[in-house]
Amino acid sequence: MTRMMVAHPRPLLVILLQLLLSCLPALGYSSNRFFYQDILNGNGNGEIHFNGVKLHVDSSQPFVFALRGSNATLSCRYWYEPELSSPRRVRVKWSWLPIVGGHETDVLVAIGPRIHSFGDFRDRVHLRQDSPGDASLVMTELQLNDTGRYRCEVIDGLEDKSATVNLELRGVVFPYQPPHGRYNLTYHDAQQVCQEQDSTLATFEQLFQAWEEGLDWCNAGWLADGTVQYPITKSRSPCGGLGLAPGVRSYGRRHRHLHRYDAFCFSSSLRGKVYYLQLPQKVNLTEAQQVCFNNGAQIAKVGQLYAAWKFMGLDRCDAGWLADGSLRYPINNPRRNCGPMEPGVRSFGFAPPHHKHGVYCYSAVVVFPYQPPHGRYNLTYHDAQQVCQEQDSTLATFEQLFQAWEEGLNWCNAGWLADGTVQYPITKPRRPCGGLGLSPGVRSYGSRHRHLHRYDVFCSSSPLQGKVYYLQLPEKVNLTEAQQACFKDGAQIAKVGQLYVAWRFMGLNHCDAGWLADGSLRYPITKPSRNCGPLEPGVRSFGFPPPYQKHGVYCYSAGMQ
Repeated sequence: MTRMMVAHPRPLLVILLQLLLSCLPALGYSSNRFFYQDILNGNGNGEIHFNGVKLHVDSSQPFVFALRGSNATLSCRYWYEPELSSPRRVRVKWSWLPIVGGHETDVLVAIGPRIHSFGDFRDRVHLRQDSPGDASLVMTELQLNDTGRYRCEVIDGLEDKSATVNLELRGVVFPYQPPHGRYNLTYHDAQQVCQEQDSTLATFEQLFQAWEEGLDWCNAGWLADGTVQYPITKSRSPCGGLGLAPGVRSYGRRHRHLHRYDAFCFSSSLRGKVYYLQLPQKVNLTEAQQVCFNNGAQIAKVGQLYAAWKFMGLDRCDAGWLADGSLRYPINNPRRNCGPMEPGVRSFGFAPPHHKHGVYCYSAVVVFPYQPPHGRYNLTYHDAQQVCQEQDSTLATFEQLFQAWEEGLNWCNAGWLADGTVQYPITKPRRPCGGLGLSPGVRSYGSRHRHLHRYDVFCSSSPLQGKVYYLQLPEKVNLTEAQQACFKDGAQIAKVGQLYVAWRFMGLNHCDAGWLADGSLRYPITKPSRNCGPLEPGVRSFGFPPPYQKHGVYCYSAGMQ
């Protein structure tokens, strides 16, 4: 008789436990590659309940106002009631909802010391963590499209609480009409023309504030939310009628592809300087572009001129060419023969390009002195060209050095300039630098022999297309290890010019000295403090230490706007 083998049924509890264990990774996995089971360790027993303890999350400042290029701190704090006797590891997540709407996207996620940032926020956001429960978000190098609602979410086990902070950039709103005339822009055209003028489509809130400050414009224009509106401070017949009270008139939402209007653009602070170029004679549009280029600059855009008028007090009664072919001038101190008796940017529209006028230029460079590893006064003119190029820069022009002197550059060593002269800037006269009796200024040795004479050099760098950052490492590294560490991080070791640009235009502030590509050791300070060198902004240098010494490192990652 054949005996049949019958498997004994496994206990139901064992099967259920196995199923639960196999599902835990899936249940605990988040889109940010953090696992909830990583934080459910409480006091060591993995508890996920609070037994009467309540989690609170709050922001002390629900609205934050800042300027483009500056830094901002979005406050967030969490605490427990009653207070816990020992700290717990929580998951902190910051997300962002753009002011123009759309999907909420991740900004930063942190679990204990592990922090990860995302997308355009990568490497320019971190948690402040000044005290227990501080989850405030520190943002650097603010961009025009950073405005919106930020949500601070704190997760502890099954408890999940959040608070929101609204970030708004301060700036100036201006109406824009393209060269081909009134009411010719679809919504997407409007986005593009604003971007071309170093600005972005204004939001309703920005337009409303501009109206409160006196903006009066009768042509309707696109806003960021797809509505079409216009601000009226002086009611009149062609602009809604005399019977209507002043306000922001609205056409409501319009079809973004079919309907055509003008645009209201928004520009925040500048990274550089706008100036009226003094010329012996007027120039046409093509010549205007060339003379700005010859001056180490570029012809200014409309948004740049408005920002210079609004934030830098630019006041000039001479009409000048701008990059779009328009003719404008900024007035902060109204006076006779300079248009209406109120501040503003005056426009003459789009003049024929062969007409002769002045020009407004935009310079966005940082000038820095450079001395090679082998010591002072060792560079011929052609050596100077090469070392500037190696540091992602070019030889500075006299105009650029003069502007840097006006902004406070003080350097006693003479250096080559692009025109073959040798000069140096002095803001504080002293005995070794021309003598106490001389007034401040740019001292000149005149033109020198480009092959025989040797000096240092003044280089100039323009804004980057990437990001410079101090690489957080578990321990210090030598120069070779520094280069490798940046490479492993998907970047390269930063050059001197890149560090200066990040300091000047991106607000990079870090008190730790780090290796750079040329073997020098430097660090950037935008917010002077004790123990970080002189109490003034600048890039501090420790020269060229032996390459085997251990220090930090600054990396450069290209393409991260």
